[in-house]
Amino acid sequence: MIFNWLKNRRRRRLLAQPFPKDWEELLQRRVRHYRYLPASHQERVRQIVAVMVPEKEWAGAGEFKVTPDMAVTIAGQAAVMASGFDEPYFFDRLHTLVIHPRTIRFSPEHTSRNPNLPAGMLSGIAWHRGPVVLSWGEVRNELTGHSPGRNVILHEFAHYLDGLDGNTDGKPPLPNAARERQWYAVTEAEYLRLVGSARRGEATLLDHYGASNRAEFFAVSTEYFFELPHQLRERHAELYAVLREFYHLDPCAWLPRSEAPQQEGADEADDYQRFRARQRRQDVSQLRAVQSMAAGDALFALAMDHLRRDRPEDAIRLFDQLLEVDPRDEESLAHRALAKVRLRRFDEARVDSNAALAIDPGDPDALWARGEAYLQEGRAQEAIVDLTAALHSAPRNIEILRARARGWMAAGRPQKAVADLTSALEVDPHDADSFADRARAYFALKQTAEGNRDLTRARLLEPGMAWPA
Repeated sequence: MIFNWLKNRRRRRLLAQPFPKDWEELLQRRVRHYRYLPASHQERVRQIVAVMVPEKEWAGAGEFKVTPDMAVTIAGQAAVMASGFDEPYFFDRLHTLVIHPRTIRFSPEHTSRNPNLPAGMLSGIAWHRGPVVLSWGEVRNELTGHSPGRNVILHEFAHYLDGLDGNTDGKPPLPNAARERQWYAVTEAEYLRLVGSARRGEATLLDHYGASNRAEFFAVSTEYFFELPHQLRERHAELYAVLREFYHLDPCAWLPRSEAPQQEGADEADDYQRFRARQRRQDVSQLRAVQSMAAGDALFALAMDHLRRDRPEDAIRLFDQLLEVDPRDEESLAHRALAKVRLRRFDEARVDSNAALAIDPGDPDALWARGEAYLQEGRAQEAIVDLTAALHSAPRNIEILRARARGWMAAGRPQKAVADLTSALEVDPHDADSFADRARAYFALKQTAEGNRDLTRARLLEPGMAWPA
């Protein structure tokens, strides 16, 4: 009680002081939303900044010095996000912000000591009880306007808000059960659509990073809600509506669609350019990886890529070359068998599978290939035997789990199929085929509600597929 009284007294004193003119100029110049906000919201932003800048600990990483200008810029962005709440919101549970000069990267020594530290190169990180960690280099780059839709400050503060109920799970604290149901219905459908588009490599308005998990989806959606609100409302109206209700803000009402003239179709062009940039990075990374391999390993990697892209004839041609060099290459034999199954060359597939199993009796890919051949020939019991043996060696292989589920269905045991498909979805929670197959199994068990739920998920992830009615 005494602490709260002292804190409120200190805040009243801070809010009673005139807002510094240089801070006002910074907000006008660096926080592009600020100058468009209604006067009442601008006042709320000034109140939040006036408290956050002196009250929070602004720590620079290493020898980096955090200037008052940096603190005002960051606090101003966060204040815009919170300016619609009924009472001034000062992010009370957040005590420290750590600012890095450039990209954030933790050393292997740090990540080994603290499993909560992410690996890789990052623009920001947030924990639900703090701190919030930001790259000033990324913030400064975004201030230039060259990264439409991106705002690392909003992204990380969205994670902070998400975690206020103790779970960073893509659902921030909501006032009642009805709002929670509405939030789940809208965001889950939008999230699954984004996951499906990301897997198919389709250009989308929302960055594919939002498909990583539901927490990232909320953070990415928040960025676009504030940074590209008109585009978000046009393409994802229901998502815009639930975010508007949560933040108590309607950016479309005050933020111009663009601060510069925009040609017709420019939004779609921007989506495509972002998509192509991601593709180019992936292609270059894959090419460098293949070039660094030995010749045989590179040939095998290319053959596997053909198999993944459903080009079995091309894969077989490369596996043939590998087996000319080493006829006892059991991996090439097993995967050539899988390619032949796709071409319905079942007898040849069994020959390759048996040859691989003579070298390694437990090879899961060879057992899978032979099991698939049996399954497609209508020999369900023999298929189940091979696929069960394959799962002993590879219990988390979702394709083998799905294949055995099909075997159980053919054998008239849909409950067993549900169990295998549930295991597959524990490995990959967004596998549309597993949802559709489990829906069929549920329908066979007369569990219509469960079947319809899974079928809806499959259709959201892969809307172009002909799923069962």
